[in-house]
Amino acid sequence: MKLIKLNPSAVSETKDVPGLLNCRVDYEVKSATGRLDYTGPAIAPDMWHQVLSFFRWTHKETQSESQVRLYVNHQLGRWGAWAFPQEARTGMTARELPTQETPEQAWARFASWQSEPSDDWLYFGTAHHHCSASAFQSSTDEQNERNQDGLHLTVGRMDAEHHEVHARFYLGGNAYEPDLSRFWGVDPGLAALLPPEVLPLVARFQMGAKVTVDFPDAWRANLVEVREERRERREMIRPPRWQLELPELEHYQPHRFRLEDALEDIQRLSAHHGFTEQQWLAELGRLAADDVSQVLFTACLEHGVQPDELLAELATAETVA
Repeated sequence: MKLIKLNPSAVSETKDVPGLLNCRVDYEVKSATGRLDYTGPAIAPDMWHQVLSFFRWTHKETQSESQVRLYVNHQLGRWGAWAFPQEARTGMTARELPTQETPEQAWARFASWQSEPSDDWLYFGTAHHHCSASAFQSSTDEQNERNQDGLHLTVGRMDAEHHEVHARFYLGGNAYEPDLSRFWGVDPGLAALLPPEVLPLVARFQMGAKVTVDFPDAWRANLVEVREERRERREMIRPPRWQLELPELEHYQPHRFRLEDALEDIQRLSAHHGFTEQQWLAELGRLAADDVSQVLFTACLEHGVQPDELLAELATAETVA
């Protein structure tokens, strides 16, 4: 696997002469080259089809994303997946609930992997889906994954006959482009007929196959409907979606990330509502070129109100008049 993104790091050098001086020089590592070879077990098709079947079920039932955690056991030579308790109907995001796993739940998890409880199972990645949108790594995904060693997978086009798969691998904060043929067993007979550089594409394609199998009942139970009043309380502590509220400087989101997040939301929500890319691009261009729209957007963002709230206020004022 080729190193594609370096975890910024610093190296320090100090020199002290007691009673005379002390010196410190800080070096920032700007570039590096490296490779990583994965030699562990491949992901079993049955396990992966369980994950995809769970994703299709959550997409159909809730029109929302969901996620699983991935584990690997090199002693047993296999991978395991588990959907921990997570909130249902979250839309274009996946959110695990902060609940403590009970001993009984842990036993059920290991039993699904046909294993006794063991520390040999290493948490080594994640998988989540993007509903009907394409598969890619968003800036939010990157922030969540770069400090979690292992393989991270995004599945897209859940309502299609063949799904998209995007993959990345993190180790020590460094990102690598994974060769999925190392994680997915391409048939040796087929592999012998193909040039090596084609095998990662074959593995990625095969992982997107739509094969429906059953998955653990616990995964269904772990998709939790959060009570409406709890959701409302959570929303009350968030700024309105039209409010432009810049965070503290140390937590300020760089402009590039904010652009990526906005485009990600547009792509996902458009796919969710059945809008084509051509449609929303045309509308975006129209809004950007329209001076009246710019005035309205600026005022709404400045005062943290929504256009429909303004219309309702105007309608009320006309009624009173």
